[in-house]
Amino acid sequence: MVTLVLAGCTSASGFSITTGGSCATVVASTGPCSGGAAFNSVTGASCSTTLPAGCTTTAGFSPTTGASCSGTATPATSGPLAGTAGNVAYSQLSQYSSEEVGSGVSDIKVAGFELEASDGDVSIRSFKLTFRADGNASTDSDRLIDYLDSVSIWKGDTRIGTANTADFIRDSAGVYSKVVTVSNAIVRDGDKDRFYVTVDAASNIDSGDIDSDSWGIDIINVRYEDGSGVVSTDTITQTEIPILFVTSATATDTKLKVALNNTPDASSVQVDSSNNTDGVVLLKGKLTAEGTSDVWVDALPITFTAATTSGSINAITGSVSLTLGNNTYTESTGTNCVDEDDFSTAQTCSTEANEVAGVLFDELDYTIPAGTTVNFTISADINDLDATVAEATNFDAGDSLKAELTGAGREFLVAQNALGDSLVDSTEMTGTALGEVQTFYEDGIAVTFVSSDADAFTVDAVDNDRVELVIVFDVEAFGDNAYIPSFQTPTTAATNATTGTAASSTAPTTASGVAFHVQSADTGLTIAYLGSTLTSTATEKTNSFEVVEGDTKRFTLKVTVTNTATSVLDSASVRALLAGINFGNSDSATGDFVYTSDLTDTFKTPYATIAD
Repeated sequence: MVTLVLAGCTSASGFSITTGGSCATVVASTGPCSGGAAFNSVTGASCSTTLPAGCTTTAGFSPTTGASCSGTATPATSGPLAGTAGNVAYSQLSQYSSEEVGSGVSDIKVAGFELEASDGDVSIRSFKLTFRADGNASTDSDRLIDYLDSVSIWKGDTRIGTANTADFIRDSAGVYSKVVTVSNAIVRDGDKDRFYVTVDAASNIDSGDIDSDSWGIDIINVRYEDGSGVVSTDTITQTEIPILFVTSATATDTKLKVALNNTPDASSVQVDSSNNTDGVVLLKGKLTAEGTSDVWVDALPITFTAATTSGSINAITGSVSLTLGNNTYTESTGTNCVDEDDFSTAQTCSTEANEVAGVLFDELDYTIPAGTTVNFTISADINDLDATVAEATNFDAGDSLKAELTGAGREFLVAQNALGDSLVDSTEMTGTALGEVQTFYEDGIAVTFVSSDADAFTVDAVDNDRVELVIVFDVEAFGDNAYIPSFQTPTTAATNATTGTAASSTAPTTASGVAFHVQSADTGLTIAYLGSTLTSTATEKTNSFEVVEGDTKRFTLKVTVTNTATSVLDSASVRALLAGINFGNSDSATGDFVYTSDLTDTFKTPYATIAD
């Protein structure tokens, strides 16, 4: 005879098959399937149906195990506890040790461990945590609240408990502990779940307290309940886990990297004798915020060099601009020139030729999101050429200017992480962006590298082998026709040719025509062993090749290096570099200017070896 029972229960033990609730208050019954009955006396279901243990239908939970009767897994963090004698085994995750904790940074994992349940499910109730600073220097604070605001415990990626450090108990000097209650933390029988301890750092950690501190965290015990309602506390034996307090920039691995970004090559720029030429690009770079923190930039130090024999910075340009992302900031070289050594001492940029000075673009208030890059451009409004030529501070054709963010200047770049900590130069700010020299002409040439080649020729193996070194380049004339001197035979006075072990030698002059340099480690090489020819698609005049304004013509320089009977150049490797190109506005063997922009860096041949 069946007595009064709760819904889904057949006895006073186990769980309801419809609700999953405890049957502890249920009056005993003989059960729906007993005595070899073919069908369930309550539901009519077949008693021979294969279902999870204790189940008579696919609905609800097993009255003996608490498992779902649908055959699916019981939810990991909810539902009744299976078994009656659950216990846990603890194992520390070794990858969490000496984790960096920075001022104001939140949710930093400082410890990790695994709990494995056996002989039944367990519900975790609390952990006892202890923080120790018994290794601190005498001048360092040993108060936990001076370092941390709160502590949290996580099961996987779910926060299950939190405690404020102000609520921790001071056990002794530099030792603080608290039992942190957790919820919704069930570990199922046979499962091994990961738990983590995270901390939220105080926003105002004293830098003097973190230079010699020694903190650690210890997980003292874990308290849990099994399926029978028994609550146990297991002591955990482990090595104390060190914590390393650092600046917030270090903790978030915040770095600001400076680099070039398709900056213009050294070149000629056409300007005017009557009107300014605005927006001439001198430098293109980029700033990258690495790490997990945004970077706030408020000042960018740019060094300007008037790399000329005449023309002060202020004579060349009165206004320079920084475009950072979509923002543009403009400074006057007349009022905002500063010493490039400190970017604060005022400097006059209108009284010196060949001068170097800084301009500090400040009050930028620009934020670079973590992990992103922002491009920047430095441009200048170039003045018109001065009517009075060759005065030391006037702006004349052939004067030049370059802009750079140098390694020395980077020290004065103002950048902070999201917590307001300044980034430290060389460790947290690295890289440079060095622009190339831009040379200004009203009438001039633009030169483009086309190709180069180096071939070795064996004649008869009796000290007369040679190499032929070829450089091909294009010349475009702007403003007026340009005349390139056509003489090319090297002279004993080294008018247009030099040799040496280095990549460059004496700078060419306006009497050098198309000048070149032959480089070799063999110190026996002199211009006596050189020969050269210069050919062009341009019209050849008496003393020069004429390139008509707006046209582009091709030039081919071939340099021959020949061994002699004295075997001076046996096994010598040689290459040629274009050193300078004279040009003027009339048919003359002597030019008005020497074009040198980017030549020796780009306009060069490979090496070739003279066999004998």
